[in-house]
Amino acid sequence: MTTGYIFIASILILGGAVATIGDRVSTQIRTQRLSVFNLSPRNAALVVTIFTGLAISASTLAMLFAIDDGLRKGVFELEQIQKDLKQKREQQETTSEQP
Repeated sequence: MTTGYIFIASILILGGAVATIGDRVSTQIRTQRLSVFNLSPRNAALVVTIFTGLAISASTLAMLFAIDDGLRKGVFELEQIQKDLKQKREQQETTSEQP
């Protein structure tokens, strides 16, 4: 139970830190009127904000997959698990129908 609280707190802290860094970079781009990838400062700041959101999502998923083996298996092997479950249910039905 304590591990869950630590995990939730670390996700919140990491998300807040990445959001703060992204906000500061965006603000610097707009105030210094920098052009990134030949975009206007406003659009460059928007791109930085989008990448910040992506970084928050990616880091959260990475932490979830690194810590929880069941979640990783459930996401990446869901179809195989469902096929196995269906096959085992069919086997159970045929076995229970036999006298």
